[in-house]
Amino acid sequence: METLIYHIENGGSTWQEKTVDVSSPIKIMNIKINIPKEYALLCYIIVKDSNGKFRMFREIGYGPRTLIIGNDGMHTTAGGTAGDIPIGRWKFIICAFREYVMQRLGKNSFNVKVTISDDISSVKEPVGEQDWVGNKEFDIDKNYSDESRWYKGDFHTHTRLSDGKETTRSAMKKAEQMGMDFYIPTEHNVLHTGWTEAKVMVVPGVEITTSLGHFNIFGCLGMPGRLTHILKHDGEDRISEEVEYTIREADEKEWLWSINHPFLHIWKWTYFDLKLKNLRLMEIINDPTYEYAKKANEDAISFIDFLWQQGFRVFGLGGSDSHNLIDERYEGADEPSVPGDPATLVYMDGMTPSKLLKAVSKGHVIVARYITMEVYFLFENKKYLPGDRIEITGDSEFKNDIVASVTIKINEETYGKNIIPELYLIENGVKREVGLEKRDERTYMADVVTNWHTIEWEWKRFEVLSKDYGFLGYVNPIFHGRKKSKLKTFGEAVQLWRGQ
Repeated sequence: METLIYHIENGGSTWQEKTVDVSSPIKIMNIKINIPKEYALLCYIIVKDSNGKFRMFREIGYGPRTLIIGNDGMHTTAGGTAGDIPIGRWKFIICAFREYVMQRLGKNSFNVKVTISDDISSVKEPVGEQDWVGNKEFDIDKNYSDESRWYKGDFHTHTRLSDGKETTRSAMKKAEQMGMDFYIPTEHNVLHTGWTEAKVMVVPGVEITTSLGHFNIFGCLGMPGRLTHILKHDGEDRISEEVEYTIREADEKEWLWSINHPFLHIWKWTYFDLKLKNLRLMEIINDPTYEYAKKANEDAISFIDFLWQQGFRVFGLGGSDSHNLIDERYEGADEPSVPGDPATLVYMDGMTPSKLLKAVSKGHVIVARYITMEVYFLFENKKYLPGDRIEITGDSEFKNDIVASVTIKINEETYGKNIIPELYLIENGVKREVGLEKRDERTYMADVVTNWHTIEWEWKRFEVLSKDYGFLGYVNPIFHGRKKSKLKTFGEAVQLWRGQ
């Protein structure tokens, strides 16, 4: 048994590394953490074995205080990598989460005590039956459904691996109750190494969390190479280089990435040097129950419309950013923050992780709240989806109409709200209302006839609103043509957008 002490204070070292020698074979490693409860969200624990392999990587947060590294996912605590315990020098790192230190610590300080032993102990929150990095690898092509349809899921969620309050098992129960087909856990600077067995398709993700803003990576089949550098150097001048490196790495490895809540309070996006030509996805609806969400989400939609008007193809996503338990409410909220609110609907010809990522990259996406939607476009006898380029052929000469079929279904659970949808068509930034036909108590439909008017750049999208409850749906645009913009960076775009 060996005990290590780490001292955390504002302005002190954010990365403290100590070593322990494992001198003889042991079956498990038992890591007990003693930290003041009020500061548990301020620290990550990172363990590397004598071969330099990450064996535990998680935020202390609301999770268990006894962490176990065992021989499989059911005998290893979430955030751990199961397997043999090699003899040699192990590293035990406590990293202060700079964002929370700045917000919560003030002039206070505290100690973290870590005790390492080979004591046998039960595992309260295991990695789970799915082992993504140990004896097996994540199956990117695993088939969950053969149906061609709109699938419902969430691209921004948190569990107790970082600063969420739900275990993976309770998160899956909640996701199933919400009728979700897929779920992407996006913990702050931490990746799950596996998952509990579930009916819902789970795809690895991570929320890269920095002082310049947050962005999600989806489908990352391994840890981003500079993740520990981001934790170690956040707040320093070099953090912009780490963000840029990670974005380039995601593109090279064909991981998808998306800016999160770009205008939300203290978490807004301020990496203004981001090149717009590299931006493909942006979260336009983030946790609508949060007190600052309404204005931030409206700004995000306004800004993404501005980018489209400038000729940039950036597709909108939704994310619940759910952290809380089902019975908790944010200040001023009359309903809980739960996975699937908003829902992100993705059209796929059969559901696999790889098909999900491909469909999202094409913009075959609708973001919805209180409703589900289906939207299709018919042009010259060919069917198109939101996000598609629909080019004019030489023979059409703008004579052939685009017919959009829109179906809106009100969810059964609307927390007592009487939802009456209003459908709008936004064409090149100009909004007009479109009539809806009520088919039954919960279903509304419309066939909308439109067309292109020029061979130049044009785009169209649908939006669904409620007079009483605001946002209900965002449908990614269809488009044609091309437009070259003088804007190069995110910062230039924000400056011009705010000045219009």
